[in-house]
Amino acid sequence: MWADYYKLAFKTFLTQKKRTILTLIGIFIGIAAVVSLISLGQGLQDSIKGQFDLMGSDKVFITPGTGGGFNLAQTTKLTQKDLEGVRSIPEIKAVSAMIYKIAKVEYKGEIKYTWVMGMQTQDQDFAHTVESFGVTVEQGRGADRPRELVLTHRFGIGDFFDKPVPIGDKIKVEGKTFRVVGQLSRIGNPSDDSTIYMRFEDAVDIFNVGKDELNFIYVTAKDGVDPQVLADKIKKKLRKTRGIKEGDEDFQVQTAQDFQQSFSIILTIVQIILIGISGVSLLVGGVNIANTMYTAVMERTKEIGVMKAIGARNSDVFLIFLIESGLLGFVGGVIGVILGIGFGKLVSYGAAAGGWSIVQTVFPWYLIGGALLFSFVVGALAGTLPAVQASKLKPVDALRYE
Repeated sequence: MWADYYKLAFKTFLTQKKRTILTLIGIFIGIAAVVSLISLGQGLQDSIKGQFDLMGSDKVFITPGTGGGFNLAQTTKLTQKDLEGVRSIPEIKAVSAMIYKIAKVEYKGEIKYTWVMGMQTQDQDFAHTVESFGVTVEQGRGADRPRELVLTHRFGIGDFFDKPVPIGDKIKVEGKTFRVVGQLSRIGNPSDDSTIYMRFEDAVDIFNVGKDELNFIYVTAKDGVDPQVLADKIKKKLRKTRGIKEGDEDFQVQTAQDFQQSFSIILTIVQIILIGISGVSLLVGGVNIANTMYTAVMERTKEIGVMKAIGARNSDVFLIFLIESGLLGFVGGVIGVILGIGFGKLVSYGAAAGGWSIVQTVFPWYLIGGALLFSFVVGALAGTLPAVQASKLKPVDALRYE
């Protein structure tokens, strides 16, 4: 009997092709949107997690102001006094500071503007210092001597300047000549992959700022030290060096885990909003299925009467229409999953072509299975009331229906 139910459902779809296609559209658009958005969101989360894994869980970051992050608009600054105060904490393995600004860079007569970061390397060499940002020196070496700098991915492939900048060549930063001694690994977004790194002292010189004006401090905890416990000790030390009370902090202390959780929360909220919008399409699709099934019940009233007259039970009629509506949802789900995977891959490839290789797609089995199950359930629920109506028709009334 179950085989007959499915055969009858597919036969109905083939005889009502236009109506079936129009009904499926509402379902597969919603499913495609959900699959592509979740896969992109999950892929981005995995990429960000990978970056934080490269940084290591033993890092603690200190920024001025109350907003956290790399914000040049902050009116407060970190100082050398803050830096030395943090360095005095015994649980710290290494501490470094950084200043960064947008600067004019010139290569072979071509002038552009990009971020330049000056990194202090007092406690550890340049290569280990940049690892705090999830990158490594892929070619050459670190900028450990005056008037040396290290470039990022886009410079090496000719995506920033018209021509690639090889190691050993020279470029000008704010009118001063520097030798390129290394290139960092790819991060995955155009801004980070077009940043220039140099020694702290050189950055102070070209930006014409004092050494007592720091944009960022980051520390590496000793082995076995809980970064969160260390972060609390850093807050206590900075309150003392800056002469402020608890609750009046004009700085932020965050662990790598804090940053990762913040990114995850933001991405999750964005995903929920977008999926909610996609859910409207699924709701419309469900209404279309219900409307289609009600129409099918009306058109096939005599057919229902014939089935009941030759022995079909109410449950048989109910299952016939319920399976039809469930299959409408399921087929729409299959099409939606295929389109969602294709759209997600297309966005990923397009983003990679634009320098955003951090935008990836992930299609776990539970996403695909959940989307198909959900689409079937939507279809089945939408067809429940029409199926109940069909099953309750009396044979005599159904046969006399015009």
